[in-house]
Amino acid sequence: ANNIPLFSSTPPLVTTPSSMVKIYVARHGQDLDNAKGILNGHRNEPLSELGRQQARDVGTKMVMAGFTTSPPTSPSTSTREATSTTVLTAIYSSPLKRAHETAKIFAGILASGEGASTDSTTTDGSSASNNTMEVKVLDDLIERDFGIMSGLPASSILEKVGSDHVLCTETI
Repeated sequence: ANNIPLFSSTPPLVTTPSSMVKIYVARHGQDLDNAKGILNGHRNEPLSELGRQQARDVGTKMVMAGFTTSPPTSPSTSTREATSTTVLTAIYSSPLKRAHETAKIFAGILASGEGASTDSTTTDGSSASNNTMEVKVLDDLIERDFGIMSGLPASSILEKVGSDHVLCTETI
């Protein structure tokens, strides 16, 4: 797993083929290690301010795309609006701060249905709304452990293990 919050738009137990589970995946925002170019693995760093803003931006885009955590209650909702709404029934996250904080920000914004605004979010970026969906922590979603490489600058990987043991791409 890649330490990412997961969203489910159907109940967890589905028994009929016509009721497919849809899973939406989003990566956490930038954390303090990412900002410093450090390979973090299981290191438990919180989001940076940029990471919180990234999470708010994605949460807002999700609302604009029709995602919510509560079904429309207004009888005046048009058929077009109802069919373009995706109601998420669960939000999952790894136990690491960066993923959990990102998922909480998403949950708050989706509960408000208004996108991120500075007066509707708390200091950690989540919503102050009372109807915010609980983020469920799943230990199996934790980032892979990089062993002796955890906590080292990503730029030192090739020096430490040699290029024969690393798939080299433009970015790591």
